Amino acid sequence: MGDLRAVPNAPAKRPRRSAGDAALLVVGDSRMMEFTQMPETMFAALGHFGMPYRLLDLARRRPTRRDLAGAAAIVIGQENLGLSLAAAEQGLILGAVREGTGLVNFDCNLANYDGAFADALGLAAPGRGFGFDGVTAIGITDNEHCVTNQQEGAAHHRLRVPLAGVATHAKGPRTAVLAECGNGAPAVVAATIGRGRAVQWLVSPRLWTARHFGHAHGLDDLFWRAIAWTARKPFAMLSMPPFVRLRFDDCNGLWRGPGDLAFIDVLNRHGHTPNICLCMKAVTGDGWSAMKRRFDAGRAEFAPHIWQGGVSLFYGDEDGEYSTETFRRLISETKALFADAGITPSKILSDHNHECSARVLPFLAELGIEYKMNIMLPGETRDSVHIDWHPLPYGSMSYAFDTMPGPYPLFAVFNHHPHFGYSHSYVARDRFVGNRDGGPGPFKWDFLNGLTKDTLGANDLDAMARRLADHTRLGVNSLFFGGSISHSHFTTALTPGEWEEVLVRYEALTNGLETINAGYDHIAAYARSRFHTHLSASARRGEKMAVKLDGEARVALDLSVYRDRDNGIERRYAAVEPFSGSCRTTI
Repeated sequence: MGDLRAVPNAPAKRPRRSAGDAALLVVGDSRMMEFTQMPETMFAALGHFGMPYRLLDLARRRPTRRDLAGAAAIVIGQENLGLSLAAAEQGLILGAVREGTGLVNFDCNLANYDGAFADALGLAAPGRGFGFDGVTAIGITDNEHCVTNQQEGAAHHRLRVPLAGVATHAKGPRTAVLAECGNGAPAVVAATIGRGRAVQWLVSPRLWTARHFGHAHGLDDLFWRAIAWTARKPFAMLSMPPFVRLRFDDCNGLWRGPGDLAFIDVLNRHGHTPNICLCMKAVTGDGWSAMKRRFDAGRAEFAPHIWQGGVSLFYGDEDGEYSTETFRRLISETKALFADAGITPSKILSDHNHECSARVLPFLAELGIEYKMNIMLPGETRDSVHIDWHPLPYGSMSYAFDTMPGPYPLFAVFNHHPHFGYSHSYVARDRFVGNRDGGPGPFKWDFLNGLTKDTLGANDLDAMARRLADHTRLGVNSLFFGGSISHSHFTTALTPGEWEEVLVRYEALTNGLETINAGYDHIAAYARSRFHTHLSASARRGEKMAVKLDGEARVALDLSVYRDRDNGIERRYAAVEPFSGSCRTTI
């Protein structure tokens, strides 16, 4: 790929301004060293969540009553910001909340705030003051609350590196403890203050750095749902809907005829449209006919994966990388096989072992391929040194929506368990090699790997369902997309009845989690259009909203519009038709 300096080096972490009284007001102070954390901890997340916001930098101007009342919610996103806020300014914030503006405070150091601030939140110090303690884990204590109800009951999240937490306890019925630190001290509390709602984090916002815990690791729903719960309603955000997809690769040529594809029917009965990635030379005539019926009914997507058992289609074989002429022939024959069957290939590049040659890129358009299901760069092999190109939104090599660098910019739409990233060993600052095992222990990113009778002597259906549920919950709650992958050498170990049982158990484990089963092609097209658009203005007009979007959406998008319902929130979707440039609409 050439010089790494030509590759994007980090997520776009600068704040993006949105106008209107239904946008958030994020408060920070660029004079303080803690402000340097904000791009990673706050701006990248708010941008990914599609939340309209503007930054009030205390280094440039001080907050006024009009600023605070003219926001859907106030987000204090900077550690130790209390040092920059005078007591009178803190009083203005509390006054705005009492009048209905939301408040989410990620600054845990309550010792820097006036006593009235902690009193309003219903918090008290256990001794003479709000001292610090070390935090190694965060556990969910109340998953009945709106902010935490998408978490699995009693979920426990261990930090990678300990960080600071503030010792305190809740007092009074207006304050609910949503999560606790490993030592039993509150980690997140929710309170009502007059007509407003507030959520206070009692652990350092460095929690959201990759060093300590990071985004898309299991707690992001508490981040964005706290804002959605506290904000004045209606409140709109341009987030990913809770899509879920299942994807399956045939790396060994095991899917040949109709019987091998029978598991697709079980998936269909449970509402899934799987993305099936094929060994091109293995499929029989009857197999193509069986796929055609499912394709015509919209019950499955089909993608080229390998050429023949164990032999790559998009990179090379045991003799090395294919020549340009070989790629021209292979892609032409692949296109003909799909055309003869009357099937349009999936638009997502499903490259075996995440390997594709730069030489094949010019031919991908012949298959209609526009997206990539992983973030490995062209020319890299599974066992080679990889470039960490820090894809958006978090620079994560596990969860990414971003355009691949290079002359043929495929859009990467990727979800893997975070342990995918943990398995990397860095040989230089931006170069790493990968582990071979597909993740340690229960954290493998294939939801069947290690759990079939070929490994255990019997299929562990409960563990399969749990791993699939874990992958789905993590992706959906992080506002990426849920679901997992598997491979034909594992799927063939299950009977249709066992598939039925796995999905029934999976649905029980995810009961109450908002999900929308969808095809991978649709998710990819949606993610790209959402990536290239920005909710630049959002204003309340009584029970209606006026919004403005900038950018380009090639497919219709759905704004998530939240309203208060009892003590929780209710999401409805408002469709925005495809546009280029800007689009104004009233919801």
